[in-house]
Amino acid sequence: MNRKHMLVLIAATVLFSGCGNAISGGENISTSTVPAVSYTGEEAPSADSVIMTDGEAVTSEVETTTTTTTTTTTTTTTTPLTTLVTTSAFPENDSYEFLNGCIVAYEGMPQVRAMERYFFDDSTGDYLALSINSFAKKAGKKTNVYLMMIPSSQEFYTPPNIAGEFRSQSECTKKVYDKRKRAKGVFINDFLEEHKAEYLYSRSDYHWQPISAFYAARIFAEQAGVPFAEFDTYEPVEREGYLGAFYSVNDIWQLAEFPDTFTYYKPANLYKCSCTMYDTYFYSGTEADMIREDYALSASYQMFAGTDETIFETETDVDNDRVLVIFKDSYGNALLPFLTSSFSKIYLCDNRFFNINSVDFVKK
Repeated sequence: MNRKHMLVLIAATVLFSGCGNAISGGENISTSTVPAVSYTGEEAPSADSVIMTDGEAVTSEVETTTTTTTTTTTTTTTTPLTTLVTTSAFPENDSYEFLNGCIVAYEGMPQVRAMERYFFDDSTGDYLALSINSFAKKAGKKTNVYLMMIPSSQEFYTPPNIAGEFRSQSECTKKVYDKRKRAKGVFINDFLEEHKAEYLYSRSDYHWQPISAFYAARIFAEQAGVPFAEFDTYEPVEREGYLGAFYSVNDIWQLAEFPDTFTYYKPANLYKCSCTMYDTYFYSGTEADMIREDYALSASYQMFAGTDETIFETETDVDNDRVLVIFKDSYGNALLPFLTSSFSKIYLCDNRFFNINSVDFVKK
């Protein structure tokens, strides 16, 4: 007999500066496999549900969260990745400067990149854990809630001679996860650290590259016990010459000499999925595309679901009656194409643009 559960996923970055927004002053591929259990400080969770969340978007009323239904519990296996794009070796030159609120490192070299400076406040981290625990309690026992705190590129690519000036994002994430009582944590930092020689983050933009979202989605899928499509089932598409928000918003002109290659991946069931875009009150549904391939090169990361200011519903061809709701900032958008083989329905919701009660949404 199938069981149906609500499933909640809140996805976003752990940046307590601005994530997913404009930022102002303020070689060899590893073949290690994804760990079966991420850091939780407790026993492995059941395979019935999910949450990932954003430190900047949880309110005291926990009004932003979501749902997902599920039926069967399915185990999944993964294999090492061996065909991913890589960047050149980590440069020996530790050159850097602070410019327009960012760190600019390795100017004049192919590895040149901008990074936002990471700030973490312990009281904010405590509040995040409290909010997630509160939401999980209000959502009820049939809803499994997971929290994924997504690191920024500064965790992995800061020049060593200034790395000590910033707190470890990995350790800050663990501090929050240690305070969880009801929600489960999806810890991705160590795995990304092992793979940082790969093209994990755009150098000219504050978002991760889609391959990082693939890794994160796979770790989550293992922990949640849902099926997951292998990497070689996706169709890669490269966009050369990408210059993201660090260049266009923060005016870091040094990035123009070595623009990014933005590589996205089309799932095998892309054209079997039906997508509907609703307003932030969950009204006025219109047909939509999961990946907007007509978007300009400069808007490459915005290809996923098109905009943050919607509730984006995806019905897949997966017949397992499991529904996933992702509450996220813009980092979470890139997760969507990698979970279409795992859930029958997915809701992508942005905490910053969500005008209905999230707990009611989950229960409904």
